[in-house]
Amino acid sequence: MILATTLSLLFAYKNALCVTLTQSSLDQAVVSGSKVTLLCTFDGSSPNPDLFWYRKRPDGSFQFILYRDNSRSHDADFVQGRFSVKHSKADGTFHLVIAPVRLEDSATYYCALGSH
Repeated sequence: MILATTLSLLFAYKNALCVTLTQSSLDQAVVSGSKVTLLCTFDGSSPNPDLFWYRKRPDGSFQFILYRDNSRSHDADFVQGRFSVKHSKADGTFHLVIAPVRLEDSATYYCALGSH
């Protein structure tokens, strides 16, 4: 089975400061049971970013996956140890790792950034 993912480019604005999120590898085909890393990098002037991963399911609904900031984290119930992040504030990375990939993981994945 093949899992196809599509990634997008998102922009976030806070107090007239621009933070750019970039997702690479816009389309990926992944074999069920394998491991995939979805790349997300950010740059800008947000000192304490709130970082999120969401996905848009084939039926059009959006689904929260996980959230991280300097002191807190929250994962959706379905994550069940299969979803994790490689996060480095210093390097500006917030990569989503899915292993093992399942057919029901077919979706469009989005990283998002907020600031408080």
